[in-house]
Amino acid sequence: WLKHPCPRPAPSVHADARARPTGAMDAYAGGAAFGSGMDPGAASSSWAPLLQIMGAAALPVLLAVAVWMLVPYLDWRSCGGRPLEAHIARTSFQCAPGELTPPAWKEPEVSLSVVVPAYNEEYRLPQMLDETLSYLEARSADSLGRFTYEVVVVDDGSTDATYEAALAALQRPPSSAGGGAPATNGAAWGRTGGPLRGGDLRVVRLGANRGKGFAVRAGMLVARGQLLLMADADGATNFRDLDRLEQSLGPTEESGPQIVFGSRHHLKEEALAKRKWYRNILMMGFHFIVWLLVGGQVHDTQCGFKLFRARVGKQIFANLHIYRWAFDVEVVILARLLGRDVAEVPVTWVEMPGSKLNLFTGAVTMLRDMVVVEALYYLGVWRPAE
Repeated sequence: WLKHPCPRPAPSVHADARARPTGAMDAYAGGAAFGSGMDPGAASSSWAPLLQIMGAAALPVLLAVAVWMLVPYLDWRSCGGRPLEAHIARTSFQCAPGELTPPAWKEPEVSLSVVVPAYNEEYRLPQMLDETLSYLEARSADSLGRFTYEVVVVDDGSTDATYEAALAALQRPPSSAGGGAPATNGAAWGRTGGPLRGGDLRVVRLGANRGKGFAVRAGMLVARGQLLLMADADGATNFRDLDRLEQSLGPTEESGPQIVFGSRHHLKEEALAKRKWYRNILMMGFHFIVWLLVGGQVHDTQCGFKLFRARVGKQIFANLHIYRWAFDVEVVILARLLGRDVAEVPVTWVEMPGSKLNLFTGAVTMLRDMVVVEALYYLGVWRPAE
């Protein structure tokens, strides 16, 4: 008995439970069963069906979210491996197969290329082209022909008469809206339906709607100018502000900014006062996310008035992966990765009715695209080619 003492008995759960209120006994016993490794089936049997339902419902939702997040990447994969000509349904000019995009070694043929992406813009595009062509024709005349230009309208698979509206600009007499002298007949721009005196209007139609970013990319790769200007089809920016952007470019291709963004940042206070509260919340949230992802070097990434030197612009848009509304943010990221400075210049801007961007769905989609593009560059999946 002395050599083999009996072990002290373990505390009794039931004995301890006697000191507890009757209503707590079952709960305590159930907790002891889980903690001691005992079969908890009786205590959890009522939760099992609910957990199974939640698990079965969560899996499809997670898969759907994953696929939705991959849309920008899948979109790029479906388009990126095909030549640009494969996406073109129609052009207003003749070119041999393989010659739609000028090779990198070829010298620019005109002073300025204006790239206008357009989707279902048959009503807003004519006024924008009227202002643009009037300004460009007047500038060409003032330079005695030393300044030449082309306007490249890219119809992004529109379902209306955008393509025809662009072609009709050649047959309309110019106005003095863009700074040119008033005219009484179409001959002021050259013969009716023929080439303009100081430049050319070329229209490209994509076979399907690919997004604004893809349309701008197509226009930039087709362009033949020393300078490349992206201008929105709504005409919200005064085209005469092109002078400000040109003055902010570096003096050579190797010094100073090679990219200049038109900016509405100086109109921020006025916009906050006029817009509805939920639009202000979305706008401030968007700018905060852009600041987190790409830094604060550019205050307004979304203004549709951007100027590039040809070599830099073609390099950036040849590397573009995002084809929808957030492509401007990728332009900033590519400029940073390629070591190119971006200048920002205030422009005269008026909000035009008829926007194709849905405020809420557009904001969610742009947020997704910004996160995806930053993640894929960070992981090395996307890398700009030199």
